[in-house]
Amino acid sequence: MTTRRRTHGSLLAMALAFAGFCASPGAPAVAGPKGYKCPLDAQTCLNQMAGELKNRGWMGIVYDVNEETGVMKVTSVVAGSPAEAAGFLKGDILVALDGVRFTAENEAKLKEIRKDFVPGRRVDYTVRRVGKEIELTVTLAALPPDVMAQMIGMHMIEHAQPVPADK
Repeated sequence: MTTRRRTHGSLLAMALAFAGFCASPGAPAVAGPKGYKCPLDAQTCLNQMAGELKNRGWMGIVYDVNEETGVMKVTSVVAGSPAEAAGFLKGDILVALDGVRFTAENEAKLKEIRKDFVPGRRVDYTVRRVGKEIELTVTLAALPPDVMAQMIGMHMIEHAQPVPADK
């Protein structure tokens, strides 16, 4: 079983995140280890990401995505976070966001919902816990500076990586 670790709330499946900050017209819509290289110079990318992230909502969970099944399992809840206040627990399975189930078919809808993740916004999640689906409402907070720094730092590391010759 292959899993990917994600931080959730400011950028769901933060899979959503980094390419959007650095995308130029015609740039691939993916980021990370599959050969994507941010087309911007490091300073421009840094400025753009910092500007975008300061307006992003955050809830404070980390989850793993099972690559084979797509199941998103919460692996930790940040102490003092909006997610903790809403009742998220380690082990919860993320099922739906604002009534839209997490499926490949719904990815466009989910992406639209996540565009409006701003501090103060209330979002409803359906989670599976001990075999039952429950509803949790979380009010997004501003992205903490340390979380923002970590996200930007992770992307900046990609700038230091050479692009494979076959890309």
